Amino acid sequence: MIRRICVVGAALSAGSLVFGAMEATAASTIAPTKVACITKVAIMIDPAATVVVPPVQQGTEYGAAKCGKLLGSGVQRDSFMVPDSGDLVANYTLYFPTGTLHGRYDLVPQEGSFTGTNFSEVDYLGTLKVLGGTGAFQGIKGTGKMKCTTPDGIHTSCTDRFKLT
Repeated sequence: MIRRICVVGAALSAGSLVFGAMEATAASTIAPTKVACITKVAIMIDPAATVVVPPVQQGTEYGAAKCGKLLGSGVQRDSFMVPDSGDLVANYTLYFPTGTLHGRYDLVPQEGSFTGTNFSEVDYLGTLKVLGGTGAFQGIKGTGKMKCTTPDGIHTSCTDRFKLT
């Protein structure tokens, strides 16, 4: 009787190892998924101030994010700064009903993008990285490209195209 229990225990252990290996293989072979988001954010006023006056060298932005059926619609929050390079560099989080995505982006201002009478108008091109997620997006990663424009240095609209794995 003891011998049968040992054999059954060994079979169950081996079965769970095989099942675990199958799960790991399946997770690592998922094809990248293309996603497009449209975001519209604005710089938040510092608690000690009453207005935002461009150019702003660092701060926090909030706004709407629409990312199609896979992710849905939600809110973007980012903390940005403009280092000596002139790029706009930020850490962001996208909040959706079923989880979050977080990462970094680096936007490079484009020369000759000024087309109007407002000197705060700028177009940007850049890259983004998805470093992780929560909820339904636990363990997700990705990279992509961004194209953004700001008519006034305060409100920014972006189109993000990236691949998630």
